[in-house]
Amino acid sequence: MGVTSVVKIDADQGVEELVALARMIAYARQVAQDVKLPFATNCLDLALEAVKQEVGEGLTRELAELSSPVPQVSVRSH
Repeated sequence: MGVTSVVKIDADQGVEELVALARMIAYARQVAQDVKLPFATNCLDLALEAVKQEVGEGLTRELAELSSPVPQVSVRSH
């Protein structure tokens, strides 16, 4: 399966995968912060916020522990 392949998954599985991805990004962000890599930390902050926006408002409680200092911005194309 290539990068451009389309995979059909149900909504619940997709949300679960996005939450798992957000947790992985949050962990990587914490490690980058611990080893004093500010650029990597900032990039991971942006990635985390993008995933949180993709998940949507419905799971804010599950993702509350994954907060980052980046303000909410739109990452969708115009």
